[in-house]
Amino acid sequence: MLLFHLKADTLRRKKLAFGFFIVLFFFAFDCVSLTQARIAMFNSLALLFAILSLWAFLNYGLDRLWPRRKALMWAGIFLGLALSSKLSSFSIIPVIAFLLIHKAIKSPEERKALFFESILFLGIVPVAIYFAAHAFIPFLPGYSWSSIWEIQKFNFQYHFVQAKTQTHQYSSQWWGWPLMLRPTWYYFTSNSGVVNGIIAVGNPAIFWMIPAMAVYLFWGLVRHKNKVSGLIVFGYLSQWLFYASIARLKFFHYIYIAMPFVAIGLGLICAQLWAKGKVGKFLVCAYLALVLGMFIYWYPLLTGLPISDKYYQHHMWFRSWI
Repeated sequence: MLLFHLKADTLRRKKLAFGFFIVLFFFAFDCVSLTQARIAMFNSLALLFAILSLWAFLNYGLDRLWPRRKALMWAGIFLGLALSSKLSSFSIIPVIAFLLIHKAIKSPEERKALFFESILFLGIVPVAIYFAAHAFIPFLPGYSWSSIWEIQKFNFQYHFVQAKTQTHQYSSQWWGWPLMLRPTWYYFTSNSGVVNGIIAVGNPAIFWMIPAMAVYLFWGLVRHKNKVSGLIVFGYLSQWLFYASIARLKFFHYIYIAMPFVAIGLGLICAQLWAKGKVGKFLVCAYLALVLGMFIYWYPLLTGLPISDKYYQHHMWFRSWI
């Protein structure tokens, strides 16, 4: 979605459709997004609302496609829905705050109105929606209105205090996620040489390009003052590093919330390469083919299709993946 808000001097408008296609391509074939979308966890719902919140703000913050109040109102509503779905949606708040501060700096005449309307729409509205989502709790047997507060205390202790003593064979540290050091197995059976398994693993052609993508975009910010590159890097880092402060057990599939920014970053780089001529077009096509090939290669283990034990072993590139 961010590609639709790129300025003309960053990426020509006539290239936007191509760039948007590539972004969708990367997000569709990153592997981990498929397993997360199929497993019926709240992660996908929370990610949808978080991205919609950012999209709503961008409609005012960058291109003024919407009036300020409309954009802030919908950004707040979607943020409230995201937080109600999963508290990890807090990670999108720094991105919106960054854009909000940038907007206030660029438009001093709107600062006062922006300040008070942000408190209302990005503060009070999300909090009201979050607690409204808990309004049914007092009506459950054995619960009361004070139970809502007790649940919030439990959430804090679980994520920052008690979880330090927990263990799980497939837990992994946040710093190893871009390198896929420890993917998450959701399901596994092996009978008579036939394996059925579902693993949350990334597409190697995408994940192992993440460090290079981040460095390239950061260089674009520093060297060429490319604000879009800076926003993408900040968005990715805010989603990924959010879990560095969490004490509870962490799993590889948590990086799912950062994948839209990865897809946008790779899409931007490919669009820039495409504009370089025949060599650039060849490199982009070759890379897209590699991404698609890796997705097809991993598909049986993303969806639980029956495969031979030999085919399964062929996918276990490292011991930490078993």
